[in-house]
Amino acid sequence: MQLSQQQSHKGRAWRDKMAGRIITVGGLTVLVTLAVLIWHLLYVTSPLLLTPSLKSVNSWSVPQNEQLLLLEDVSAGRTVLSMAEDCQLNLYQAKAPRSSDMELLKTLPQSCQVSTRALHHGGERYLFQLGGDGLIRMERLIRVAQRIERMQELSFLVKPALPEVIQHWQVALSQRWLTVAIQSDQQWHIHWVSRDRPLDNFTQELDGSGRLLLLPSVKSALWYEDNQAVFTSPDSSQRIVTQQPIETVTAFPDHKAVLIGLEGGEVQKWSSFNQQGQFVYQQIYTLPEQVSIRQMQMFSGKDLGVILSHEQELLLFLGSTGEILQRHTLDKPARGFFLSGNKLFVHHNSSIEQWHIDHASSIVSFESLWEKVWYHGYEEPDYIWQSTTSADTAQAKYSLVPLVVGSLKAALFALMVAIPLALGAAIYTAYFVPDSLRSWLKPGIEMLEAVPSVVIGFIAAIWLVPVVEHHMLAIVLFLWGLPVGLIISAFLQKPVSRWFSLKWQSGWELIMAVPLVLLIAWLAFESGGSLQQWLWPQGWFTDSHTYSSKNALVVALALGLAIVPSIYSLAEDAIYEVPSHLRQASFALGATRAQTLRYVVLVAAYPGIFSSVMLGLSRAFGETMIVLMVTGNTPVADWDPFSGLRALTANIAIELPEAEVNSIHYRILFFTALLLFAFTFVINTLAELIRGRLRRHYQNV
Repeated sequence: MQLSQQQSHKGRAWRDKMAGRIITVGGLTVLVTLAVLIWHLLYVTSPLLLTPSLKSVNSWSVPQNEQLLLLEDVSAGRTVLSMAEDCQLNLYQAKAPRSSDMELLKTLPQSCQVSTRALHHGGERYLFQLGGDGLIRMERLIRVAQRIERMQELSFLVKPALPEVIQHWQVALSQRWLTVAIQSDQQWHIHWVSRDRPLDNFTQELDGSGRLLLLPSVKSALWYEDNQAVFTSPDSSQRIVTQQPIETVTAFPDHKAVLIGLEGGEVQKWSSFNQQGQFVYQQIYTLPEQVSIRQMQMFSGKDLGVILSHEQELLLFLGSTGEILQRHTLDKPARGFFLSGNKLFVHHNSSIEQWHIDHASSIVSFESLWEKVWYHGYEEPDYIWQSTTSADTAQAKYSLVPLVVGSLKAALFALMVAIPLALGAAIYTAYFVPDSLRSWLKPGIEMLEAVPSVVIGFIAAIWLVPVVEHHMLAIVLFLWGLPVGLIISAFLQKPVSRWFSLKWQSGWELIMAVPLVLLIAWLAFESGGSLQQWLWPQGWFTDSHTYSSKNALVVALALGLAIVPSIYSLAEDAIYEVPSHLRQASFALGATRAQTLRYVVLVAAYPGIFSSVMLGLSRAFGETMIVLMVTGNTPVADWDPFSGLRALTANIAIELPEAEVNSIHYRILFFTALLLFAFTFVINTLAELIRGRLRRHYQNV
């Protein structure tokens, strides 16, 4: 018998030891998983803090006595177009990927009576020739196997005829327009030709004493001389005056903004916006450092730009804010540069030097994430999230304020619905009803948490959205009238209960509440429909630009109902676990049940109630499917309950599958995930600390 007991004790001790080890391993696994998750989030987002840098990679020799017309990505096997002294066009290519020598690939014969220009547009190479007869030819250089072919796309005669003396001519290209400007002694002749319909063309004439910058994407030209500039288009003209004479002007890729360099090194950015159908330019900012601009080019779809100054410096700057990130002085004079991805090709007198720009895809600033930024085409600074653009030349916008405001708006509005319902139900079941009824009500309410959030979101998107859109005022009246009606019923409960026996004086009010809620709903919908027609005839309110059918009110109803069980369960436990002798002592001192609830029970249960509300806020802030299906996913930074929103969680679910790995978009999405994790972690930790305080408080009572 004694041996059997010893074996039993040994077996129990072994099982306890194994259970302890399993629990320890499980806990350590959770901690390691949490650490790996945090490390991965920090690993992906940490490059956002890095500053771009320039590093010389390779160089190629080019003929010194030739004029470079078109510079491309030499390292990728692309050709360089130059014009020799005999006016022949030569195409050069690197002999090998790592070779520093160039070889002549092809020669394009050309007469010296023809003037030539070349440029890049939309990833293609274009060649423009102006003959003495006034004929302008536009050709596209294409590569077929190892051959370079010329494909003529457009040709037209300059009207009126060419001036006797051409001082200068330039060409610009957009998706729709080909623009050619020819300068004579007296005038600038600007010819606009539609690429789709060449017969659709017109001519402008400007004072020939000034200089010109063509902006074909916005169908405008910028004429400037001394300290004045004129933005001119066929429909409008705007003159601006600067304090210093204008030295140079360069345009951003979308042609909606320009950098104006003044004498002394001051550089101003001017951007356009649409004002009643006309483009109006206004100054946005001034670069914080003095720069004498020679050439500027922006990264495709990014906010990072490169400036080549007359002082032979390369500057990296942010186009949206003007912040100078780095300055690098070149060892020898440069004629120009070409930007391709993270590669920078600088053309010197007898060589082409390749530079690599590190961390170019991680460029972001605190201002662009959290402050208002004045983007091209906008009338004023604003918080904008627009990760995808309609064209490669447009800027992506990564303001996190609309996403954070959307998450907070959804969570706080949901709490306005959830807190009264959850705390009211918790107080009722934990304090007023007998245990026999509580054993039925509490599990029934908690079972609502088993309903998947996607089901709630689906029902809200299909059924609730049309109801709120057509009966919006009725919904608002019902939400306002429900607590008023329940309070009135609470005052009527005591005199009415005297008509019942002692056995039925508690619990019967639930039966009375059902028809009361239905009555309030019927009165709200009956009066709300007529009142809405009277206040907003013909749908005036719902048709306004600020109203969205998938608005914060719908989110509050759907998300509020989803988080009710979470808040209710913890709050109900906190109220129910208040020691009974505290309540009995209050009753013994002559306090009523309402006074005991207010001054004793709720005070003792306050830490648990606060913890439940914080956990409910964390659940609402981290909810994905409901806000994804119901909100409309419009990133707007306002607190209007009738407008749409986009939450952090929904934004990650929508855009992460389409984001390019290691791009700035990809890293910012991971940064929003880190923000989401930090918020929920802090809220949950705070709630757990308060719950621990509650347990210690009970132990000392």
